Amino acid sequence: MAYFTGNIYSAKLLQDTQLHVILPQDGRRYIWDTDPKTLVLLHGLSDNASTWARRTSIERYAERYNLAVVIPEVQRSWYFDMAGGVQAFSYITEELPLILERLFHLSTSREDMLIAGLSMGGYGALKCALKAPETYGYCGAFSGAYDMNEIIRLSRQDDAPELLKGIDREIFPITGRREYVPEEYLIPHILEEGPQEGCEFPKVYMVCGTEDFLYPQTEKLKKICQAKLKEFCYEEWPGIHEWDVWDKAIERMLKLYLGEGRKDN
Repeated sequence: MAYFTGNIYSAKLLQDTQLHVILPQDGRRYIWDTDPKTLVLLHGLSDNASTWARRTSIERYAERYNLAVVIPEVQRSWYFDMAGGVQAFSYITEELPLILERLFHLSTSREDMLIAGLSMGGYGALKCALKAPETYGYCGAFSGAYDMNEIIRLSRQDDAPELLKGIDREIFPITGRREYVPEEYLIPHILEEGPQEGCEFPKVYMVCGTEDFLYPQTEKLKKICQAKLKEFCYEEWPGIHEWDVWDKAIERMLKLYLGEGRKDN
């Protein structure tokens, strides 16, 4: 596999931004004669573009499945087109696919495009896939922070997880509201609206550890997804908000949608 780390200019973010890219290459184990599919991986609130590669075996999985993996960076934007900041949603759904096609000659056809993320990125992946179903055909949402108003409430408690402290102060530049996130940005509302005319919602695979502090959010959203999505798969297993869960989740997502992959030497 080839692994590239670099910086590109984004017109949506109005700045240089980091991009990690893993590409299939005729190498020491597998030789592929077909073009790869493309997986966009979204980072969590306290992560950056390097964290997926540092904390999981995604490069090995990409090799097994003939997969190009792209990991962008959007800081703490929550994958919003922010009221007072970057246009992260438009970057992921509009600009990034064009960059991948022009710069790396990757397929950006819906049937070849997967998106997945964890925590903040789990919310971001699901939102991007549901609101841009013409772009992404498959979605993985892992331990997602799906209810941002509940996140705000948790962040104000004395015993709030360290990860969440101060989030309530970040909401205004993101949404333009100081106290809450408007309903139209929440996943249940997006599901209720349905896909745009002529499109179908993507296939969605959702995972959460049963001891995760975000597990109640996943449990609640799972029931809505089961009612609104034609192709929805949910799994859970013991685990907290941790990389052991997410490494297993991305491998199982790829197996679900791409089969067993290559195992020959």
